[in-house]
Amino acid sequence: MRAAVGVTLRPCLLAAVSGVLVGATFSPHGGPVLPFLAFAPLAFALGANAPPFAVGFVSAAIAHGIGLYWMVPALSWRTVLAVPVYVLVLVMIGIVAGAATTGAVNLHRWRRWPLPLSLAMCWTGFEWTAAHVPGVSYAWLNAGGSLAWYPTAAAGAELAGARLLTVWTVACGAVAAEAAKSGWREGLRGTPGRMLLLAGLVGIPLALGSVRQRGLAADDPLLRVAMVQAGHGNVAEGGEDGGRPEATEGLARWVEPLRALRETRHFDIAVFPERYVAATLRDPAGGRMSAAGREAAGFATELGVPLLLGALDGEVADTGIDTLWYNAAFALLPDGTLPRAYRKRRLVPGLEGTGLVGDAFGARNRGYAVGRETVPLAMGGNTVGAMVCYDSAYAETARALVRGGAEWLAVLSNDDWLDPELPLRVTWAYWQHATHGRLRAIENRIGLVQVASTGYTFAVMPDGTGPESLLRPAAEDIAVAGVGRRVVTTLFTRIGDILGLACFFALAAGLFTRSPRNGNLPVPGTRH
Repeated sequence: MRAAVGVTLRPCLLAAVSGVLVGATFSPHGGPVLPFLAFAPLAFALGANAPPFAVGFVSAAIAHGIGLYWMVPALSWRTVLAVPVYVLVLVMIGIVAGAATTGAVNLHRWRRWPLPLSLAMCWTGFEWTAAHVPGVSYAWLNAGGSLAWYPTAAAGAELAGARLLTVWTVACGAVAAEAAKSGWREGLRGTPGRMLLLAGLVGIPLALGSVRQRGLAADDPLLRVAMVQAGHGNVAEGGEDGGRPEATEGLARWVEPLRALRETRHFDIAVFPERYVAATLRDPAGGRMSAAGREAAGFATELGVPLLLGALDGEVADTGIDTLWYNAAFALLPDGTLPRAYRKRRLVPGLEGTGLVGDAFGARNRGYAVGRETVPLAMGGNTVGAMVCYDSAYAETARALVRGGAEWLAVLSNDDWLDPELPLRVTWAYWQHATHGRLRAIENRIGLVQVASTGYTFAVMPDGTGPESLLRPAAEDIAVAGVGRRVVTTLFTRIGDILGLACFFALAAGLFTRSPRNGNLPVPGTRH
């Protein structure tokens, strides 16, 4: 009995170490080296005939438990179910990850796939699956995503998206585990070859990324953007029924600061955070400008520059009775017109979702509908691919906007639930959200800005470079930065997330792989 417990406990401890290391990469302190080593303990456990589901569950639950710790202080003021929801999310993630490690071991044992390959593809398949579950899709934290802060290492994302970074880092960790295992069992005899393989897996892509980075020479900016970080609690509630003009009072207080700033620092467009005007700018029934819409358009005319603004949009449902409300981004033009809005495509499960999904999360359901079109907005002589907060976690959304003609990308975020003035609210979520923005810029080699109510507010160039944040969290201020021109139509922009889909099929193949009836095939890597 004691031996059986040890056989299970030791691999789970190794998986827990991997979970801690992977969780550390979901923080600003992970650095560029840790992502390549974090999966080594997990791979070591799997290669030692550990129970694959258990170790996968433990590793993923701990990693995402560390990365998502901020859910508790961020959601506790909205719902008493913050902790149960946090635990439920980790359990769901752990189950899918356990399936991934099970599939990886099956492919390794019975299809003779090298463990680094099977684990890398099945783990990436797990991340792809989590991001495509209807109603509760989860694309927030991916292995290797932290390399976005090291553009030379992340350069490969323009070929196959951020999934390539997952495959790369997981495979490197597994090769490191095999090298360590070989050195432990055989001394120096089997180690040099695996170490050489590991050096090649890490070094060759880094060398190619360095060459690519030097080829992305800085060009004159496409335009200059004034980013208004409006601070916590400055959204004026105008309701979802009348678009009252007083809803734009929060917007009005920035007109004079923007006008004064423009006299000293030229900018072409001003961008405000998500849902900054909490009112509809158009009549849902007829599509005409509401009172709040006319007032907001007047500010653009007064400033003489277009405004990109987060507000509400609505339309009467097909039933002719109900009204559908959208979390939207509007382009307000100096001529007083209000073109069509971009409506948020990716809703935060439970907080913005509708129906049973929102109820299951125990949070107040705001009743937003899902936007159906991914169309750039025309403003200021160019087109912007506007995304609203959680949209930026999904590579498909940014890619669709770029393919639709966007010349630059903008992320509008209302992150005042991360109120920096309250204890424990300054969390890694700021950094994690900024990571997604950088990945979207690198994948499509396009300039991107993110404007948040309390932070991070930043600009990133097509080569992935740019400061962590232009303004400190909670500051109420305006930052001006140039937006780089789109460099090229990348391979990822052309073909999309083909790698993620291929990894999903690899995962499915692993789960449906069964051992031969005679059970006599040797396990790869074992000695006879």
